[in-house]
Amino acid sequence: MYLNENEKKLISQEIKNLEKKSSVELVAVITKNSSIYKFEKILVSLAITTIVSIIALFFDINTIIFFQLQIVVFTLIYSLFYNFEDLILYFIPKKYKHQKASYKANKEFENLGIKNTKTKQGIMFFVSIDERYVEIITDKHIREKIDNKYWEDIINKFIKDVKNNELSKGYLKAINSCSKTLINKFPIEKNDINELSNEVREI
Repeated sequence: MYLNENEKKLISQEIKNLEKKSSVELVAVITKNSSIYKFEKILVSLAITTIVSIIALFFDINTIIFFQLQIVVFTLIYSLFYNFEDLILYFIPKKYKHQKASYKANKEFENLGIKNTKTKQGIMFFVSIDERYVEIITDKHIREKIDNKYWEDIINKFIKDVKNNELSKGYLKAINSCSKTLINKFPIEKNDINELSNEVREI
């Protein structure tokens, strides 16, 4: 659990307050990580084993010991990655991690049915904690009136809060930052129906 119950209630209430005045459907999604990085763990383990093997070539060791060394190094490194899952993230480029997180965000936007609302005014605030990644995905009608560049400043501030382990604070600030704009551009419609849950989704 990434948020305590009180923090979840505060975020859900903030979403509810927004949706009382706006026809948008806002969903808050949090995940610890966006991938188990199984392939990457193997690849990095092999790379480190190769480096150690090259160094070992400068020493006078026989072939059997050389192969034993390779097996031991690979097993040790992979075991570390297996038992300490966050460790692999230090060996993966930031851009690659963010690509993984963005892919997961877009999959969740689809899986949660956010793009299937009748008004096409769905919006998702997605946070991947381990990747220190935040993405705001909007549906068709929101994109028509609010350019993606609008969200950049909100995302940048949100990421700082995630890095400082202030996830709840980041969510509340992000929702507050865009509430006025969303209310002005998408005021509550007559006979508005809440199609998506206001509860924080932890996946």
